[in-house]
Amino acid sequence: MALMSSLNCQAQLLPTPTQEAKPGVRWWWMGSAVDKENLKWNLDEYAKAGIGAVEITPLYGVQGNDKNDIPYLSPKWMDMLKFVEKENKQVGIETDMATGTGWPFGGPWVPISEAACKAVFVDTIVDVKQKLMEIEFNVPLKERAFAKLKVIKAFPMEGEKYKKRVIALYESRTRQKVKRAAPGGEGYVIDHFDSTAVANYLQHIDSAFVASKTPYPHTFFNDSYEVYGANWTPNLLTEFEKYHGYKLQDKFPEFLDGDAVVVSDYRETLGDMLLHNFTEQWTKWANKRGAITRNQAHGSPANLIDCYAAVDIPEIEGFGLTDFGIKGLRKDPGKTRPNFSDLSMLKYAPSAAHITGKKYTSSETFTWLTEHFRTSLSQMKPDMDLMFCAGVNHMFFHGTAYSPKNDTWPGWKFYASVDMSPTNSIWRDAPELMKYITNCQTYLQWGQPDNDFLVYLPVRDMWRKDTKNWLMQFDIHSMAKKAPEFIKVILDIDKAGFDCDYISDKYLRTCTFKNGMIETAAGTRYKGIIIPGNNIMPSDVIEHISELKSQGAKIIKGDNIKAMEQAAKPELMRKTLGLKMIRRANSIGHHYFIANLTSKDIASSVALAVNEKHGIWYNPMTGEYHEATIGDKGIQLNLKSGESRILITSNKPVNEWKLGPKVKVGGKEAIAAADSKTIDLTENAWKLSFIEDAPKVDETFNLKGVKSWEGLSDKAKVMMGTGVYETTIKLSKDDAKKQWAIDLGDVRESARVYINNKYVGCAWAVPYILNCKDALNKGKNTLRIKVTNLPANRIAELDRQGVKWRKMKEINVVDINYKKTTYENWTPVPSGLNSTVKLVEIK
Repeated sequence: MALMSSLNCQAQLLPTPTQEAKPGVRWWWMGSAVDKENLKWNLDEYAKAGIGAVEITPLYGVQGNDKNDIPYLSPKWMDMLKFVEKENKQVGIETDMATGTGWPFGGPWVPISEAACKAVFVDTIVDVKQKLMEIEFNVPLKERAFAKLKVIKAFPMEGEKYKKRVIALYESRTRQKVKRAAPGGEGYVIDHFDSTAVANYLQHIDSAFVASKTPYPHTFFNDSYEVYGANWTPNLLTEFEKYHGYKLQDKFPEFLDGDAVVVSDYRETLGDMLLHNFTEQWTKWANKRGAITRNQAHGSPANLIDCYAAVDIPEIEGFGLTDFGIKGLRKDPGKTRPNFSDLSMLKYAPSAAHITGKKYTSSETFTWLTEHFRTSLSQMKPDMDLMFCAGVNHMFFHGTAYSPKNDTWPGWKFYASVDMSPTNSIWRDAPELMKYITNCQTYLQWGQPDNDFLVYLPVRDMWRKDTKNWLMQFDIHSMAKKAPEFIKVILDIDKAGFDCDYISDKYLRTCTFKNGMIETAAGTRYKGIIIPGNNIMPSDVIEHISELKSQGAKIIKGDNIKAMEQAAKPELMRKTLGLKMIRRANSIGHHYFIANLTSKDIASSVALAVNEKHGIWYNPMTGEYHEATIGDKGIQLNLKSGESRILITSNKPVNEWKLGPKVKVGGKEAIAAADSKTIDLTENAWKLSFIEDAPKVDETFNLKGVKSWEGLSDKAKVMMGTGVYETTIKLSKDDAKKQWAIDLGDVRESARVYINNKYVGCAWAVPYILNCKDALNKGKNTLRIKVTNLPANRIAELDRQGVKWRKMKEINVVDINYKKTTYENWTPVPSGLNSTVKLVEIK
């Protein structure tokens, strides 16, 4: 029986897509004004496109639609949730939900006594003889209705015999309300550091599920920590003394004056209270009800590794568009946001998952890339690839808004979103992106992480900086200022060819040294520990590191590349070629995800860090497998700028892998050679017509030479839809025997190619090149290219016409700088085939 099980396992050697490998999407319910007919339509559209999970997040509503709003957690709202859960089982979508409306946690059931808390200190100098209770403290006017006196302490003043310093601590409330709250969700944000406040908040949500007998969702979600000015909680002084062995109130002068040690101890206490009283309690609550948690820890005033690691699925966030300089990838000057989430930021959540043995790392993906209506599929892929290289393997789009099927275009929209929705023209070819993500995540969820080093997160170095403002929050936008030295070390490790995971005191304490490797309690193995910064760490952690070193563990101080090279073998594709990659271990060897996020095409042999001589390539864009050549000089790499591949390696010959009947490994992937023949079709006679177009363009254009369509007519200039380009080409007998690829040049924005009515593929990301395979014949061949553009030109025309499509409440639709805007001054964006079309011989 054991042998049969082993053989069956081998027969299924390579992974196959699962539900969890599909992309998820944040699903905004505007005003929760949903109905069953349109819920079903939305879910059917998502399922057909390849979405695997929806995360329900109720928000503010639509203007003039109040009568259809459904209060959060009301019986009707729970009935809608129950309907979604039932429908999703039919279409194969996982149901997740935010643990509240908008963000952060809060609502009308949160009393002011459990709302986010802040300290108000009144610092004064009085006569040494004055009694403390007789002092009139000047509490700020706006705090007087909420502030409660907690502590009064007097302190002697150096050189002042007749004066004393008196400090009074008042506890007040920030009165922050839930941001972007939905009907029934408006109210105070909770005190995340108060276990009772958190428990009461969750109990209210729990009661709605119990009363309505609604099944709990698969996952409860928590967005990034955006609680402002909450720097206190009623039990902080007690907890501080437990943690540090002295009373914070005895050190009020040092605290207020910014003493580095005292402020650091305060920050550590506050962070631990958030971890235990909020993050851990919330996860235990969800797990007890058969659900799991997915959490964004960034923004919180705590050790991010500990908070990410405390949940079932840690989630990082991508915020902006990275300018990689990829060849042929269009830019949109002035209409994109720079990406605040570089590799060093993206690695927090994956690190927490890796060191604790969690299978999945999620990402809030494409929060802001460009202005609304201007984001293409091609612009999404590079930043998605960077996230994959950081360790993400369970991505969620940010996002899609529920919109009624028959609502006037563009329908209901969220203010900060790539708008991955059925009303966006890019939705037509979005299933190709979904397939790509699913194929990548199938492999990135397989096996175990195989990064080289643990890097100690020097959070105490950070906590001892900028101490005049005691509250320190680790949000995406300010990490470059809070941890520049740490970020430099991480980027230097990457440039040197290595990969790493971050580790905190909590998880370092349980690491052991086994068989020449450092091993976490979850069994993840590393070749050494890198300790950047000033080595400010607890004494027991220092002792444990010393003990690991005495056993033979490699302990590397600072940014010592030479010491790293003595402990591990760098990946030269990362070090010398500048490729981004991640390596994972599996049952037969290793596999790599590799992305060329450089401006150069790369054709080179490079040695691998793993000494494995057999392998195959997997192209996640096409789903095809090809032979990999691993010789004395290493692996032969051929990656054009913007391309990505998965490499599977082993010491077993491929014919012993037992791949199963569905996996067909072809020969070497055909590529263009220096002597390849090219047939230029650019100046051909082309016919251009339109389908799925709005407004309707009835005219058919006969073009002498391929060109984009926004300049062809007034209607074409403002049209959103698909242009169909058609031409013919004659091939000689000799040419028909050759292998060909079609290079579409600059595509705006995605193109489906048909040759002789045979579907060749969809070009949706750079380089826009497709293998023609056996579609071309001797003699006359018909080429048809269906190109879909962005909705930018259509929405700009609506603004010029004064159409009132911005109908959401509250923030409505804003620009990338969160300011009100209109689009009537946009010049038409290129649409269609925008440069050349060529057949290129491949060998």
